[in-house]
Amino acid sequence: MHIGINAQLLSYGQNYRNGGVSRYIRYLLTQLARQPGDHTYTVFVNGQDVIDHLEQHPQITYVSAPWPESRPVARVAWEQLTLPSLIRQRNIDVLHSPVNVRPEHLPAQCASIVTIHDLAFLRFPHVLTRAKRLYHRTFTVRSLKRATMLITVSESTKKDVHELLNIPCDRIQTIYPCIDERFSNVSIEEKVHTFREKYAVTDGYILYLGTLEPRKNIATLLDAYALLKKEHQIQEKLVLAGGKGWLYETIFDKVRQLGLEQDVLFPGFVSDSEQALWYQSAAAFALPSLYEGFGIPVAEALACGTPVVTSNVSSLPEAGAGLALCVDPHDIQALSAALYQALTDQVLRTKCQIMAPTVAQQFSAQTMVEKTIAAYEQAAKIHHQQRITFV
Repeated sequence: MHIGINAQLLSYGQNYRNGGVSRYIRYLLTQLARQPGDHTYTVFVNGQDVIDHLEQHPQITYVSAPWPESRPVARVAWEQLTLPSLIRQRNIDVLHSPVNVRPEHLPAQCASIVTIHDLAFLRFPHVLTRAKRLYHRTFTVRSLKRATMLITVSESTKKDVHELLNIPCDRIQTIYPCIDERFSNVSIEEKVHTFREKYAVTDGYILYLGTLEPRKNIATLLDAYALLKKEHQIQEKLVLAGGKGWLYETIFDKVRQLGLEQDVLFPGFVSDSEQALWYQSAAAFALPSLYEGFGIPVAEALACGTPVVTSNVSSLPEAGAGLALCVDPHDIQALSAALYQALTDQVLRTKCQIMAPTVAQQFSAQTMVEKTIAAYEQAAKIHHQQRITFV
């Protein structure tokens, strides 16, 4: 088959756009270049500089379809108006839209697969800007209903899609995202020591890594951290690492209100070269999000052997692989207690270190790509049968 992949949201920029969905696309393309199966691929990306970062393979053709990154409207216009004609010209059999939305009108011969990462715009609409809510309600819902098949990144998201949109489960396949191989390579202790000295966190620290935005529940994490310092006089700082997303001003206001200016660090966007060291140098990792389609940082931290505190809602227990401490994300006392356990429980720390390779294997790139290729093949068969039935 000839498979098309709309990778327009793949970014190598040093900002929040190089976050979860971009990394999902990157890891998918990287592994496809290593095990493409029997198919050929045309991958549509945003700019030659993106192509220069990607691994090459004779079965994969990269096509640059640039649009200004600062103008999402231009991307949406290209996706809806230009991409269908490119699919027709190149005789693409299956189009994979790896971030929630496919073109409204596709050539009759083309099957479509959409990866849906979460339904936060339905579960928690108040944590999104008005523009994002409008985009998802206009494009995402219609895309999910019209796609030949859907890929969800967790069983929790699959359940949401079925319950909230009434889409049959037999059209939905759960394929976990993968952990990049760099997280399974344990760093030399001297590197960790040097890293901690560089950022003045020699006592270790509690790490949050992700986009700074409301759904991540960072305000509650700050309350729990303040309580932890008050009750146990801990020395570990709280590091809130990641690019600024949207509606993030309240986070900085909260730090000032709690008088934590000297205890909370904002290193900004974390580069790929240092991401594993941030995990491995941390005393504990925290992601008390209100809702996640999967929550890959939880799995990444566990693959680095770091104790994790996360929420007991949505997909986060799945990402926690039976090792993370899962608590009610609204319960400040429970979150504070779990953070203290993660910092002080040596049995838990040893268990996390021993189980780290198992977590990395559970969420491997090879497994993700093998299942994704199988989904392409299944979507083509379903689409062919539908066309025969229609005729």
